[in-house]
Amino acid sequence: MLLHISSNSDYEEFLHDHKDKLSFSDRKRLSKNKRFRSSLWRFRKLDLSLAADIILPLYSQVGGRPAYDPAVLLRSFLLMQRLGFSSIDNWVAEARSDPCIRYIIGSWNIPAVATHYDFINRIMHVDPHLDELYPSGKNSSETKKLIRNLKLKKNEKWENYDEGATRDLKDRYWIDASCDISRSSLTAEEIFNRIAVIPSSDIGLIDSSNLILSGDGSALHIHSSLFGHKVKDADTDDLTHRYTAPDADIGWDSDLGVSYFGYTLYNISHHNALLGIDLPVFLTLRTASQHDALTTLSATAQFLDMNQELHPKFMCFDSASDSYDIYEYLRHKHIIPVIDWNKRKNGSKNPYAKFEHLNERGIPVCQNGTEMVRDGYDNSKMATKYRCPFKLGKIDSCPFADQCSKSDYGRVVKVYDKTNLKLFSPLMYGSDEWKEVYKNRTSTERINNRILNDFGLHALTCRNGSKHFFFTILAGINIHLDAWAKADRFS
Repeated sequence: MLLHISSNSDYEEFLHDHKDKLSFSDRKRLSKNKRFRSSLWRFRKLDLSLAADIILPLYSQVGGRPAYDPAVLLRSFLLMQRLGFSSIDNWVAEARSDPCIRYIIGSWNIPAVATHYDFINRIMHVDPHLDELYPSGKNSSETKKLIRNLKLKKNEKWENYDEGATRDLKDRYWIDASCDISRSSLTAEEIFNRIAVIPSSDIGLIDSSNLILSGDGSALHIHSSLFGHKVKDADTDDLTHRYTAPDADIGWDSDLGVSYFGYTLYNISHHNALLGIDLPVFLTLRTASQHDALTTLSATAQFLDMNQELHPKFMCFDSASDSYDIYEYLRHKHIIPVIDWNKRKNGSKNPYAKFEHLNERGIPVCQNGTEMVRDGYDNSKMATKYRCPFKLGKIDSCPFADQCSKSDYGRVVKVYDKTNLKLFSPLMYGSDEWKEVYKNRTSTERINNRILNDFGLHALTCRNGSKHFFFTILAGINIHLDAWAKADRFS
């Protein structure tokens, strides 16, 4: 039974009333230990009660044993991650033996290991049953052979999807992402949005008026057996193996140039250039084999559905998301795509080669061989307007001036976006402005690195996807807490 989630003021009251219960040496350690001190400051800013309406329905409201305060459990998990623990068992033992940790968490009574796991299961709506059996060879070696036969090299993407798959997803999410409302990860995503993303936006770390977001995936290798474990007393001859991560599969890690067993961590993030801060606004975990082009569509749709206040002007993706359906979907949502050209898939280094009236920079060329001058964008017609360089005084003379146009305004050429949404938009592909916006995409790589390495997702001893995603969300919250601390120093 849970009737109340403690707030910031409750936490502050605990810190004030219970500090005298620490010994002199513990109070000294609390002030001298940098990680203790910084965690204490950050937790004072965190308010889980902002998501009370999401969390309370996960518990019984009448009868039963009183539940542990979810705010205490959340601080316990966040501090566990900040202090570099990868095992819940080891963490609970450490927390119970250290008064400073208990004080920072906000409770002298540290919940048991089983209570920590129960909290994960409530948030993720998944209670893994290791008695569920699967066929032998569920994670087929055929996938590894397929990847090996493709002879992929380091930094090369595995193009294991077709345009039909992205087209189906585009149609699925054309209106909204309500079709995914029953996904088990929704509660964790909503909590992250309520207690981290929205507060960061409220204090100005995310510029909602001219928002640039970026998305990218990264390989998450897990410590689980690819082959499973044979159960001797299995009921049938077909279902004979137990897998600790039945939802994981085999994918291609282009950064290392190897196949791997696990998941794909995908984030949509914002870069605050003024403070040099990278902030995740949406996090998701997919199977290792799922291509980023497919995840880009679903993750973007789910984010837009969840936080309609943060509507991006631009979204940046690498060449793995160079699919026409993604461009079409983003433009339909009034978002300008900033996506790198996939030279390997498109077979040309010059994307404008097939347009005879355009040069290699995608700009119309006059009869005299001079580039025409960009003169704005027509939103109503979705077209970029170019004018005569001679009439605009960009060149001194033109031998075709009388033949081309007798108007004082000069000749006008419009390049319509519908000609090719991948190349033509308000932000011209490959232009200096395009490159400046695309620089923001590196924020996603830094976010993935922080989650996987700084906050130890790669080192976790847990196995299945639900627990990995829970700790992914924790890492996202911790990144926002760090950003709040940095912003406070600059204020």
